[in-house]
Amino acid sequence: MFTCENVTLRPMELDDIELFYTWEYDIELSLNSGWVPVVSHEAFRERYGRRISDPNPNQKLFVIVFEGRLVGYIQLARIDKEAGMAAIGIVVGEKQLQGRGIGSMALRIMLDFAFKVVNLERVYAEVFGFNLRSQRMMERVGFVKEGILRQHEVHNGARQDMHFYGILKPEFYQKYETIFK
Repeated sequence: MFTCENVTLRPMELDDIELFYTWEYDIELSLNSGWVPVVSHEAFRERYGRRISDPNPNQKLFVIVFEGRLVGYIQLARIDKEAGMAAIGIVVGEKQLQGRGIGSMALRIMLDFAFKVVNLERVYAEVFGFNLRSQRMMERVGFVKEGILRQHEVHNGARQDMHFYGILKPEFYQKYETIFK
């Protein structure tokens, strides 16, 4: 478990899956994140159960806890230790807590984990062009917009631009101190 300013990242547990499933069916979250079509409750439980019992070594998934309450999740994906980089994704599923800095703090903790513990040199994010909230959060934490792939993906029946953000280890530590001593 890693904590900074009332935000904690901890490994996902089987009991967390039910809340994740409610977020899967939230249309606004689905539209902003680009999730695949929803699956049955049983298939969803099975998929996330496997992620807990047999984790992919190229992914690190944590839930976000704010003031003792599960509010979202964050993951490093496509971890390439040889290249020293990974993608990051985040969801704050509790709408009444969005916009309160919880996601930004979770990103800071996860980036510190990525750079200090996993020993990466670069973390990047892909954000849909219409997802302005996520773009602002990336920039607030210190990511740099590196480019836009125009009409890169089909999402919700339309071609969408994909904004690419990146942050390098030295850039992160110019702005933040580590919580991992």
